[in-house]
Amino acid sequence: MADVHDVAAALLAATGPESPMKLQKLLYYSQAWHLARRGTALFDAPIEAWQRGPVVPEVYRRHVGLTEVHSWDEGDPSGLSAAERAVVASVVERYGGFSRHELSEMAHEEEPWRSARGGLPDSEPSSAPIPHEAMRRYFRRLTSDPETAVAEARASVGLEGLAVSTEALEAARAVVRGEVDADEAVARRIEALLRS
Repeated sequence: MADVHDVAAALLAATGPESPMKLQKLLYYSQAWHLARRGTALFDAPIEAWQRGPVVPEVYRRHVGLTEVHSWDEGDPSGLSAAERAVVASVVERYGGFSRHELSEMAHEEEPWRSARGGLPDSEPSSAPIPHEAMRRYFRRLTSDPETAVAEARASVGLEGLAVSTEALEAARAVVRGEVDADEAVARRIEALLRS
């Protein structure tokens, strides 16, 4: 397992100077995608569901008050394995072009941050940890084929003690096949429920 400071150093070596907020989001996505692809945590430092999105407090304490982070002297990119470096590189490629605010908004829309906060409004502070399993499950679904994604989502709902109707499953399948977007699928389900 990598040290979170080595991951931070590797991210900054790849991106150049970044805002602390963007560094935090890139750490989150590095952890999430490593969990999804490799099934194990990239680093053991906890990630918490703060107001502006996921934050690694251990890293935050070292950059608090800075407007830009140029390098990370506490870490060494060469401390990462080839597989760990590959995940970091793919995260930089995928997310590096987004602003810190866009990354924060993206994280706010994703299940791991939302579920960790337990329904708190976005404006409320929280230090709730984001569980590794929530990140692994959510991001793994993003790479699954449509049927596997629907089955995993159905299983997650089942773990909460809820049932999914046949109609709701078919609506989910239509979304993952690209026949309709999620908003349209939800609107159709609501309309059908109101008619019944």
